[in-house]
Amino acid sequence: MNEPMDVNTPLAAVVAKMTCNMVETRRWSPHQPPQHRFEFGAICGDNGEDKTFSDATPGGAIWLNISEGRPAINFFKPGKRYYVTFTEAP
Repeated sequence: MNEPMDVNTPLAAVVAKMTCNMVETRRWSPHQPPQHRFEFGAICGDNGEDKTFSDATPGGAIWLNISEGRPAINFFKPGKRYYVTFTEAP
């Protein structure tokens, strides 16, 4: 299927496959709007694409705090899977 690449192969991007494990709403004070925390974990799997990702990135976590009123709050759903693409920023 996907053979491992040489560690010295230059990459333009790295893609991870992650699951949204948790959504939590936090309010730090009554005078501030709430923030929504989304936690993601690396995919684990024994078959197909999930195995390919598990072999390459067997562990990992990302969390995002998203401000109230932003459309991304409705995009992420617990239990759903997402691709995360890392590219170098200028």
